[in-house]
Amino acid sequence: MRMLQIHSDGFAYEAKRKALKNAEAVREKVYRTEDSCLVNFIAAETTDAHNITAAAKATSDMIAAAADEIKEKKIIVYPWVHLTENPSKPSVGLKLLKTVEKDLKERGFDVVRVPFGWYKAFEINCKGHPLAERSKVLDISREIAKAADVDVTEIEDLTALVAEEKSTSEFFIMEPSGKLTPVKDFNYARYKELKLYMQYETAKDRTAQEPPPHIDLMKQLELVDYEPGSDAGNFRWPPRGLTLKRAIEERVTAEMVAYGAHVLQTPLIYDYQHPSLKSYLQRFPSRQYVIRSGDRDYFARFSACFGQFLLISQAHVTYKQLPLKLFEIAPSYRREQSGELAGMRRPRAFTMPDIHEIVADEEGAKEAVLRQLEFVEKLQGELEVAYEVSFRILRSFYDENKDFIEKVVKRIGKPVMIELFDERYAYFIFKGEWNVVDDQEKAACLGTIQIDVENSERFNIKYVDEDGKEKFPLILHTSPSGSIERILYGVLEEAHKQKKAGKVPHLPLWMTPVQVRFAPVDDSYVDYCLKLGKTLDKSGIRYEIDDRSQTVGKKVRSAEKLWIPYICVVGGNEKESGELVVRRRELKDQVKLTVQELAKEINNKTKFAPKQMLLLPKLISKQPIFSREV
Repeated sequence: MRMLQIHSDGFAYEAKRKALKNAEAVREKVYRTEDSCLVNFIAAETTDAHNITAAAKATSDMIAAAADEIKEKKIIVYPWVHLTENPSKPSVGLKLLKTVEKDLKERGFDVVRVPFGWYKAFEINCKGHPLAERSKVLDISREIAKAADVDVTEIEDLTALVAEEKSTSEFFIMEPSGKLTPVKDFNYARYKELKLYMQYETAKDRTAQEPPPHIDLMKQLELVDYEPGSDAGNFRWPPRGLTLKRAIEERVTAEMVAYGAHVLQTPLIYDYQHPSLKSYLQRFPSRQYVIRSGDRDYFARFSACFGQFLLISQAHVTYKQLPLKLFEIAPSYRREQSGELAGMRRPRAFTMPDIHEIVADEEGAKEAVLRQLEFVEKLQGELEVAYEVSFRILRSFYDENKDFIEKVVKRIGKPVMIELFDERYAYFIFKGEWNVVDDQEKAACLGTIQIDVENSERFNIKYVDEDGKEKFPLILHTSPSGSIERILYGVLEEAHKQKKAGKVPHLPLWMTPVQVRFAPVDDSYVDYCLKLGKTLDKSGIRYEIDDRSQTVGKKVRSAEKLWIPYICVVGGNEKESGELVVRRRELKDQVKLTVQELAKEINNKTKFAPKQMLLLPKLISKQPIFSREV
């Protein structure tokens, strides 16, 4: 619910014509009062439908508190859908407003509710004192989770929120030796970022007061930008950014294929009323994008779980195929609160590499975790970012598997944060997270490994054991690298830290959009650059040629601005000698290399990554500037 409150000297409205076919019947289309009143413009939102009674009560409480504060007894309740981008169904809005009216009257207020479903004219005269204008936002999921006296059985997708709110937990630091220390007693002298991460996680404040540094960098490098024609938190990727994005996708996919995964693709939208999905939403609290089609509501997926679980539930699986691994690059959506949005750190649209590994039992799950640690650690290392690791573990699982937990932490090789929770509030008993801590002392999760103990039954996923009996397996939910957006956030925030420390900021060479730029001294050397480029093409190296009529200095500065790692000025000396003078950004030096030697150097540094072509013309004169506003 969203609400604008105006303390007014009088108020008037006139119902002009119906805005809805089934608009509310009215006795009087014109109303006017000269009395002082508190006018409340209210918009019901889709989330209010989860529990209209609770939403109405919370709204009434807000209105009553404001009225008492300004000593006002006359209340106007005005339906105004324009306050929200995510309006509820009309039936939900009307029911909420009627309930608010009834509740306020029972509290002794003089209430006028303006007709619902009409186009109206109104007159208002704001008093202009400090409390005369206010806005309110009600997140019903949070309100319900805090209210102990609310019956949550009727609420969809809030079960886990309420359970998490009630669950108690303790935080520790575990060292590779296995030593476990409460977070307040650990010596962080050598672990500054671990301390920052611990403070961030225990405070649980996700709001962003200022834009994080990576936002300016992603625009400056022509990688990603906001899309004004879409919802907040949705971004556009011009060719340079899309080249980087696909390079990351191909790298993660190659690793998963090497791991033995089945690569697949599943739908984007799903039915709220599907019984398995409806139950799953209660255990995975996330704000969904709602999609209306015909007379049914659907939601945009916020992970690859839905499609993969539904697919494998209809497959014939035996113990011979276990562990069974399903992998997907899944475009996903979560409608995060606007105050939590922060560029690539917390967008609403993201691309999630997701693998689900199906195992027979708990022992198989522990073995899978140890296997998966290999590729998670490998991929995090290739991102060239500093990260902190945490584990959230059900206390009973921890008590029964201390040796396993200690083995995992020893493998990681540095202190990690451990959260032990007493009651299972979600589907997992074990969850590992690899997190980036940025310059704002905020954190975001990249890779994650979770042991899921309940979704095989929810989705009726079974396998046939050696005795021919059907059994429910366990499932590991794993994002081997984190979302593509979070990866970009991580590498750019790391670059910002490099710059602050006096180092040259850069992107990992294997993912940087353009690895080499040729800068011919004049037009007569463009053809020679194209000839050099053929050697780079054979090696799968991404390059471009600055064929514009500019000075060499300007061409070099232009390449530096985009953090291009290898810059080659090409003129008569280079053509005659067959050697290039190569500026290496990261090393801050210049060396002489043949084009073959240049290709070999880049290939040696990027041999673990699949080849990804450049997704724009190689001649810069053919490239538009995508940042022009229209």
